[in-house]
Amino acid sequence: MTTSENKKQKTQFVDCDNCSMQAVCEPVTSNAHELNLADNYLSKRIPLKAGEVLFSENEPLSSFYAVSSGSFVLTEVKNNNESKIIGFRFPGELIGEDAIYPEKYGYNAVATTASSVCRVVNDKLMSCSKLVPDLQLNVIKLLSKQNFTRQSEFRAAVAKKSAENVLASFLVNIAQRNTLHDACPTVLNLAVSRDNIANFLGLRRETLSRLLTRLQQDGLIKVEGKTIYLLDIGQLEKLADI
Repeated sequence: MTTSENKKQKTQFVDCDNCSMQAVCEPVTSNAHELNLADNYLSKRIPLKAGEVLFSENEPLSSFYAVSSGSFVLTEVKNNNESKIIGFRFPGELIGEDAIYPEKYGYNAVATTASSVCRVVNDKLMSCSKLVPDLQLNVIKLLSKQNFTRQSEFRAAVAKKSAENVLASFLVNIAQRNTLHDACPTVLNLAVSRDNIANFLGLRRETLSRLLTRLQQDGLIKVEGKTIYLLDIGQLEKLADI
């Protein structure tokens, strides 16, 4: 591999200020003193290989995570032992925080490419938050922000009227989530396979490819490998009809 190729493949980490985990990473104030408690419960930029499992469905909750680079696919096993993709997580988004209440993970989280995460050990965070009210408020802020991602992803998944509507909903949803993390809403870097996207949307791979071609021919998107440029997001929003 040449030096220029190495530079091209340099890992791009999400900026901490644009990460959902930021609320519990920053110092908090207690009795007029600034405290940096994150060292007690936070580990940063833990690397994972493509295909590596971050945690498994029904495994007891130990930690939750923020994607700092790469991407993850979320899957669950149905009654017929078929694996169904239920979502994706991209840089700046949380994984596993929804296991805090049931205290077990509700899905499998698998890296789709070489990725990294910042890990928060749940018990240690909760212990610190009981001692420092401001940190407890930041935990609530963190969970509330991530709830927007889950709810918007859910709306995009259930707003299924036609195959074209499904795909438009998915693209608009990713664009909306990009804006939360200071990423360009019209440039979608989807480090996930077309098979995974088709599985999530309930489409055949061939149908997905045909729809992407149609949207591109209509001038709504431009596809370059795993990057999709949204050329007319207004029309895509109308088509999505969320």
